[in-house]
Amino acid sequence: MTPIRSVRTVHLPGPRCALREWTEADAPVLHAFLTEPAVAEGLLDDGTPTPEAVAAAIAAWRAAGGREPRPEYRLAAVDGDRLVGLGALSVTSVEHRRGEIGYAVRTAYQGAGLGTEITRLLLDLAFERVGLHRVEATTRPDNVASRRVLEKAGLRPEGVSRSHLLVRGVWRDSARYAVLAADRFHRGD
Repeated sequence: MTPIRSVRTVHLPGPRCALREWTEADAPVLHAFLTEPAVAEGLLDDGTPTPEAVAAAIAAWRAAGGREPRPEYRLAAVDGDRLVGLGALSVTSVEHRRGEIGYAVRTAYQGAGLGTEITRLLLDLAFERVGLHRVEATTRPDNVASRRVLEKAGLRPEGVSRSHLLVRGVWRDSARYAVLAADRFHRGD
């Protein structure tokens, strides 16, 4: 069985956006993005990050890129030089070749298919470059748009986990999704 691989520097181009590593220069734009009300509501963080916290997070993400095996890929989704969203792939089990993805799209770019494109690029990274076997994702059961994104990208619903996450003091259910490497191979992706 092939072990998972660590990708040191990620640059994945897509039809309308690309996923790339964060730079220190991205901190102000990322902070503005994370504090957009519609975006902040969908994130799991307990509070609004400060500009300093965002800069520290970017530094930590960059440092994680040098670990072996690489535990996570926190990536900027860009259209040229414009930040349109973000994507994340966490390797949750090296032994079982399993990971989890997440994404967010800036408010001004929502509804244009970028969430699906970011998700597909994350799956390409997970299966083709890192060598994972299974990729999971969660969303709120009432988030119809996010559920549609995950399904369009090829993830299958696997049920709802009740009181799965404690977010800002409130227990939230999670709609669970997953896709296997074999699922994508059989579909021709």
